[in-house]
Amino acid sequence: MATQRGAYRKSAKRREEILDAAFDVFSRQGYTAASVNEIARTVGMTQPGLLHHFGSKLALLEAVMERRDQLALDILSGRHDVEFLRGLLEIARRNKAVPGLLRLYSILAAESSAPDHPAHEYIARRFGFVVEGTTRAFEEIRDRGLLREGVDPRTAAIETTSMAEGLQLLWLQGVEVDMETVIRGNFDNYLTVPLAEAAATSVAGA
Repeated sequence: MATQRGAYRKSAKRREEILDAAFDVFSRQGYTAASVNEIARTVGMTQPGLLHHFGSKLALLEAVMERRDQLALDILSGRHDVEFLRGLLEIARRNKAVPGLLRLYSILAAESSAPDHPAHEYIARRFGFVVEGTTRAFEEIRDRGLLREGVDPRTAAIETTSMAEGLQLLWLQGVEVDMETVIRGNFDNYLTVPLAEAAATSVAGA
């Protein structure tokens, strides 16, 4: 049994090393140009040895992206109305600490616009999750009477998502921009009171 546990820990450690290498290669080359053989060489393995752990190049990409998205899912889980918006701000703040992840995601988002790209459905689902979740948050804010008159929740969600995506690209290109501050100001334009005040009201009424 001890030998089995040791083998499992070794295998799990190897998988993490492979994911780190795949992230690095995908970030520099994109999914299409990257090769499984190069990723395998980075961790001192053969291509068959790497595929023993992940099965295919697509499975490897999905594992890398799932690891990237887990933090965001953890932050947004269970949040509603203004707290969901605050969660988006927290993600924007944390993203500045992981430029490599942002670069990988931006490359994949562009590459996967082609319907036959292996990551097309994954990226489409991700955008759908963000837009739907943000739409629901704005609807809940509207139901609390905190959304400005004339603001459509879905339109606000699409504008918010578009702004966040654009800000990430600007920042990656070296433009000095505080993504969290800009997005917060955009939220305030939709609300009848500043987000900080709306959040304080929510906590007080909990």
